Amino acid sequence: MELNESPNFAETLAREIKQPLEIGSNTSAAIRRIGVPPGWNLREYDDSKHLATPQRKTALVRLRTADDFIGYVKRHGSLTDSTIWCEANYPKGEVAFTSILNDNGENPEAAAWRDHRAYFQPEFSEEWRRWISGHKKAMTQIEFAAFLEENLKDVAGPSSDENLPTGAQMLEMALAFEATQDFRFKSAVRLSNGGVNLSFVQDDDDATLQRMQMFEKFAIGIPVFRNGDAYHVDARLRYRVRDSKLTFNYELVRFDKVLEAAANGVIATIREKTGNPFFFGDPFSS
Repeated sequence: MELNESPNFAETLAREIKQPLEIGSNTSAAIRRIGVPPGWNLREYDDSKHLATPQRKTALVRLRTADDFIGYVKRHGSLTDSTIWCEANYPKGEVAFTSILNDNGENPEAAAWRDHRAYFQPEFSEEWRRWISGHKKAMTQIEFAAFLEENLKDVAGPSSDENLPTGAQMLEMALAFEATQDFRFKSAVRLSNGGVNLSFVQDDDDATLQRMQMFEKFAIGIPVFRNGDAYHVDARLRYRVRDSKLTFNYELVRFDKVLEAAANGVIATIREKTGNPFFFGDPFSS
């Protein structure tokens, strides 16, 4: 058949060819494009997985420590084509790092695939997780007493500028909570030293009066990240009366600033030891 015999040569040829036809394949990239009859859909096949070695590096790895993250970036990345990104939301207690080992460089005509990545999220300490989980959480007297006893070692004690309670005083307060758990709350008197005197009576005898002192402020000293340095965190103690029963909660004062200070130490270490371009933001936002 001559090419000029029909104006619809391509359609005629398609009808006559009954077998799949390879079209525009890239042998160097091991990509095959096959036209499949009868509708002639184009299908693409990647045979690169059958090669002896990959044609380029691709990976998504998660590292457990900052040292492992730094080591992986230095082993597989470069100072010109690798970037490090920090996503931080300190009020929500979130901080994480991503390195794109094959990121776009400074050359506008040399785009990269950006699919070789290393991810690192610092692990919070057990102490930090415990205190954060109880932040502003309402607890009964016995629940709060048990929490204080279990985590008493974290109480920092007095500081040079504030008369804060010691661990022993916090334990005494916890035991008093336990002793008065079945009593009815009667009244509260604020003291000049910043504390509060709470009065309790038995349900069947208002003449039986027990008092205890509650501290309105205390401080803890705990590491933010696992195996990290300890940080001073101030806390406020609050109580609420309902049906003559007390519930308690504590509020960690600006814990986001404490987390930010701890994260800044990790950030400084990563920037110094890798030397890669460093950005704050989402590396995959569109």
